[in-house]
Amino acid sequence: MADSNDVQQLIQVLTGRLDRQEKQQEVTNDLLLRMLTQQEAMFQLQQNFQRSQQGFNERQEQFNERQEKFNERQEKFNERQDQYSIIFLDEIHDIKHDVRELKKDIGILKDVTLKQHDERLKKLEDFMDGLLRKAS
Repeated sequence: MADSNDVQQLIQVLTGRLDRQEKQQEVTNDLLLRMLTQQEAMFQLQQNFQRSQQGFNERQEQFNERQEKFNERQEKFNERQDQYSIIFLDEIHDIKHDVRELKKDIGILKDVTLKQHDERLKKLEDFMDGLLRKAS
């Protein structure tokens, strides 16, 4: 009967181990189920993020295109502004040259005019002297 007791003890030990293994398996299954649920939630979050990122990327691309067009217009404006500045600077140089020429001409005219006035005054003075001499 010792064999029967040994078998019975062995069955009890094996039954205990089976119970523990079943409990461990339940806990493991529960943990795996939780992990799977979390993994699915993370996958869903990842999908949402990718959709949001894709929307953002599209908006960024549209903005970049608008910025590129603006930069092209700005570049054209700057080129026109440079051309205007060059033309304006040329005009300023021409005006300065004209002013210098006018100063020279005014100087010459002033000298001629003053000389003519001096001559006329001299003639008038001589005429008045002649009249005063005749009168005296």
